[in-house]
Amino acid sequence: MNARPSRRPLREWIFPLGIPLSWRQLVQEKKRFAAAVAGITFAVMMMLFQIGLQSALFTQVVAPIRQMRADVVLLSPQFEYLGSSHEFPAQLLYSAQGDEAVDSAMALYLGSLPFKNPVTGRARDIFILAFNPTEKPFTNPAILARQDILNREGVVLFDRLSRPDYGDISQLLAASGDGSVKSEVADRQVQIQGLFEMGVTFAADGNLLMGRDTYLHISPGARADQISLGLLTLKPGADPATVAAKLDKRLPDGVSVLTYDQFLEKEKRYWADRTPIGFVITASMIVSLIVGAVIVYQILYTDVTDHLPEYATLKSIGFTDGYFIGLVLQESVILSVCGFLPGLGLAAILYWLTRTYAHMPAYLTLANVSIVFGMTLFMCLLAGGLATRKLRQANPADIF
Repeated sequence: MNARPSRRPLREWIFPLGIPLSWRQLVQEKKRFAAAVAGITFAVMMMLFQIGLQSALFTQVVAPIRQMRADVVLLSPQFEYLGSSHEFPAQLLYSAQGDEAVDSAMALYLGSLPFKNPVTGRARDIFILAFNPTEKPFTNPAILARQDILNREGVVLFDRLSRPDYGDISQLLAASGDGSVKSEVADRQVQIQGLFEMGVTFAADGNLLMGRDTYLHISPGARADQISLGLLTLKPGADPATVAAKLDKRLPDGVSVLTYDQFLEKEKRYWADRTPIGFVITASMIVSLIVGAVIVYQILYTDVTDHLPEYATLKSIGFTDGYFIGLVLQESVILSVCGFLPGLGLAAILYWLTRTYAHMPAYLTLANVSIVFGMTLFMCLLAGGLATRKLRQANPADIF
């Protein structure tokens, strides 16, 4: 009868070539090792969450632009961001449409107007995107499928991802007998007859789509000959950068011409440079990095101090400083890996909560994970290098 093979210990799977001295020293003081891992886990979790939040925020602020169908965009020279777009003469859009490379030209009217919650009656500003329903300025399938109803004055589409303050419009629509919910925009009655998804931004807690005629009717001071954005699509083979440069030279100073990609970057740059968002997130990551580095330094410095007599004995029989520096740096690498993995798991949970409750597109990406792991490894190696200073300066004769 064959003997049952013995089960291989877990440590042999982790360290198939033998357990290194650096690992034995770390786990010798279990509480100290747990404290170091907890500190690194916290730092990793915060760095991953902050960098993911930054990516989500900049993805979110351009969500309406991502759904626009355009190769070249016309906008006012005073344009700051979508919520403060300013207007320019529609005639300039029609003039640009005459270029031989332009396939179509579409106008958008943007603004914020008070929307009344159908249940509570409380009014709150909502972002309006209005257009000619016979055109197709958006690529969102839900908008394309329902935009024909916007030809009827007073009919609007509601963004289901809007803040709850506007009311549970999805539930109200499902419960209504005729598929319509009555509300008010700027004290004018409207009928919500469909939903789409665009998402909230820093400039808007909710979005509403309507036809141009409805917008001109309910928006005080709105004029058909003054538009917020002009969207140009080009014929196949036309280069957006070349066409944009040509139109920018040909059109008067009352309008700016950008490629679609330049328009995206302009919106991101506004929120990164003109608001404290970019600074706050970057500062939070730096603070997390410093906190983690300090914790690792304290742990490794204490470890070096506790083992100075042993190190001194080894130095006296010929071991060099390089050997001990390598030993401490090995401990740094082990700590970085042990702290990074649980930090990654906790960050994934935070991302899920952010997507579920804040409706923000926060996802773990390979690029962000690689960046944070590199920062974690650098943090631990730097702390380990600093912790070896006392060891390098130590004289065996002085210790004994």
